Amino acid sequence: MNEVIPFNETNFVSLTKQQIEKIQSRLPEYHRASYLIGHSTSQTSYSLQTMQMMSDSPLSRLKQLISQINKKYQALREAYFKVENYKIEIKNLSKNTDDKSKLEIKDKESLISVLNMSMENALRQIGMFQDMYDAIIKNCNIPENWTEKDFEKQEIEHMVRSSFRLGIQDLSSTGRVSHAVVEWWEQLGIHPQMGEHRVREYLVNTQKILAETKEITINLMYDFLDEMAKEFKDSYKLALKRIGLDEIGSEGFMAQGATKQQ
Repeated sequence: MNEVIPFNETNFVSLTKQQIEKIQSRLPEYHRASYLIGHSTSQTSYSLQTMQMMSDSPLSRLKQLISQINKKYQALREAYFKVENYKIEIKNLSKNTDDKSKLEIKDKESLISVLNMSMENALRQIGMFQDMYDAIIKNCNIPENWTEKDFEKQEIEHMVRSSFRLGIQDLSSTGRVSHAVVEWWEQLGIHPQMGEHRVREYLVNTQKILAETKEITINLMYDFLDEMAKEFKDSYKLALKRIGLDEIGSEGFMAQGATKQQ
């Protein structure tokens, strides 16, 4: 129910009756538009920006989607129980015939209408995230019953790519790598000067290609990040040895056997 609350029955000081009627006459369109795109973030933004979907690992992208689905589901759950509580309150209030009870019933019915709209938006967003999840599973050839072990296995190369991406951003914008990137490289067992050297080398080569061809694509950067992941994929072992660990985490306590609930 997309009701239009009768604000024209209220005595306002700064609004004329005509202004209120004009606003009120356009509220149905607000309800219609809110139903369609009332959520705060567009699907395009979710796909390319909000969730950091440019993450360098398909499983890390799935992690982002799972996080978003969880947020929407918890909001949906909260709204659902609010609606059910309002229904109980309306049922109890309907036993009374006084004006105050009637007004409270209208208020709660209005709140239910707003919550229903929010739940519909949340459900559609969950559906969108599920479609994106399924597409990544299919297009990246990820096993349907992938495990935590699978996720952890790809994390190092993902982190190496991400660290060099930040290195490119730092050198492109400030001319030097940030403390955060230096620290990240050390954590990955990559000598900071070696990491910076590789990024500067990439930027110089990119400028040469651009000067010669007048055109480059983002694939040039992706190829560089893949090369860095391949070159430094085992460097983390040096950091583990320094720390005194034999492995990352504990393979014995990774969720390897979780399957879909029936």
